[in-house]
Amino acid sequence: MKASSREQPQPQTVCVLSPELANQIAAGEVVERPASVVKELVENSLDAGAQRLEVEIVDGGQKRIRVVDDGCGMRKDDLLRALERHATSKISQVEDLFRIGTLGFRGEAVPSIGSVSRLEIKTKPHGEVSGTRVLVVGGLLKEIEEAGIAAGTEIMVEDLFFNTPARLKFLKTSGTESRHITETLIRVGFSRPDVRILLKKDGKVVLDLPPVEDLRDRILSVMGRDVYDDLVETAEFPPVNGIVARGYMSKPGHNQRSAGNMYTFVNGRFVSDSTVRAAIRQAYGTFVEKGRWPSVVLYLDVPFELVDVNVHPAKTEVRFHDTNSVFRAVYHAIADQLAAAPWLEERPAKVYSLRKVDRDKTPELVSPEMASFEPLNARHRFESALKPNVHRNPGVLSPFFERPKSPDLQQGFGVRGASPLSEPPRVSHETMDAVGAQNYFSSLRVVGQFKRMYIVCEDATGMVIIDQHAAHERIGFERLKAVFRDDLKDVQPLLFPQRIELDALRSQTLEDQLEFFEQAGFEIEPFGGNSFVLKTVPAVLQKAKHEAMIRDAIDDFADQGRSARVEEAMESVLSRMACHSVVRGPTDLSIAEMEALLVQMDEIDFKANCPHGRPVYYRIPLMELEASFDRR
Repeated sequence: MKASSREQPQPQTVCVLSPELANQIAAGEVVERPASVVKELVENSLDAGAQRLEVEIVDGGQKRIRVVDDGCGMRKDDLLRALERHATSKISQVEDLFRIGTLGFRGEAVPSIGSVSRLEIKTKPHGEVSGTRVLVVGGLLKEIEEAGIAAGTEIMVEDLFFNTPARLKFLKTSGTESRHITETLIRVGFSRPDVRILLKKDGKVVLDLPPVEDLRDRILSVMGRDVYDDLVETAEFPPVNGIVARGYMSKPGHNQRSAGNMYTFVNGRFVSDSTVRAAIRQAYGTFVEKGRWPSVVLYLDVPFELVDVNVHPAKTEVRFHDTNSVFRAVYHAIADQLAAAPWLEERPAKVYSLRKVDRDKTPELVSPEMASFEPLNARHRFESALKPNVHRNPGVLSPFFERPKSPDLQQGFGVRGASPLSEPPRVSHETMDAVGAQNYFSSLRVVGQFKRMYIVCEDATGMVIIDQHAAHERIGFERLKAVFRDDLKDVQPLLFPQRIELDALRSQTLEDQLEFFEQAGFEIEPFGGNSFVLKTVPAVLQKAKHEAMIRDAIDDFADQGRSARVEEAMESVLSRMACHSVVRGPTDLSIAEMEALLVQMDEIDFKANCPHGRPVYYRIPLMELEASFDRR
């Protein structure tokens, strides 16, 4: 067989990319979204010694980003050089890469931003009479002129990704991009509490952090009173190979649905590192339940030669030379404080005193002599369980369904005093002959009842045992969900409206998702600043912890863009209602009632498990039975 011939590829010409194209390629790594632009510009401002930062955004930063600082500014020649790739004032030789103490150093941010936007820079050093203004459009320098501005730098970025439509379509909604920018500035605020930070979104101030001397004051401004009151300082653990971890951590009783309140910094730079996060998680251990996260603001002082920040252009990842030392420093700073538990000393000790009793007076309460107690006997309990139950357990109707509006509730949720499965439909022989795979339970032949708790049935090739409570609970749960989903979304006004204080990030998320909460039955109104007022809740959730539920849902939206927290809470309530509204405990059922239960199981989905996850039925194949009796 002759091998097939393949045409040899021709050698391609190697060419040097144009500066504009090279900058756009670099922008793909440096400028991922508007928040990336804000991060790079703000870091440059901090490296320039700025003590005041003002950021304005329009349309989530896609239409306009404006950053103004009072830093040292730049001369004209330095400004023009800053527009070139790999031009920086932070480093000058190879050895500098191993002792980086500034936030920026790569010299890629400004030309990358200018290549995918309309970039205007105005800057003036302190003491100079006038400054310089430049305009860059799509990577091309268009204008250079003198400008009269205050000392410092003002940068305007407009129409981000205007010349790269493919990048533009990957941007999220304006609200989502705004939240990412807010989160970026919050991280900067924690790294530099001595700097004033102001953020305006579409003309409205959404974040205002005044300079503070105490980090706890900055935590109060960002995270709010609830988190602030639950924070304690980390333990003072000795340096581990020169690495020191310090900061604030939440008490064991405080936790969040997401890791959004975990801020970790290495030499003043915010980083997201798996080693640091694992150490925090392991230090808390069982103090925080699975799926929940503590609030931590942690600073790591690491010798420059033991950490490499030149890992990714975004500079949010670092590489430690000794991860074991980093882990130990973080772990002991938190675990040792949890072991000391200083917050327990803050609680006042309870003092109990016995009241003197005047024995001459008639006792107002029942004395031990007036009451007789019979110890609960195991044999008595056993014999009671064997006694036949003459009166069947009445069906319990939840107050939420005192006025049934759906015919689906007529079976299994009858009037008080009626059987839980009153007037069940009988299964005819014609129906049995016509059943298919989707009507499996209806096709079963009821053999009887075992211990008044299990229904014993048979199919063509085996025996099926059904937990009557689990089966009826699943039926009731599915019906309640269907009824509630249709039109029974009753709401309950609160007697006293509840005020909810949020941090800046959660406040923006809630404002963007008010329609979601309104559809779920919550009436929430802004109350000024980062405060909101909760006026109405869904009737089915009137006894729930509303603020905690809303906070969890907000965290879900911030992390995932969606939330099932309210639905989870509703399903939990409906599950409990279904559990208490159906057959409970040992209950005699007639053949007709058992057959009716089987018919109803075929009318629902997820029939294999009850709402709590327990199995509904168990099947024993005939072959397994015969093998047990040595028939095979």
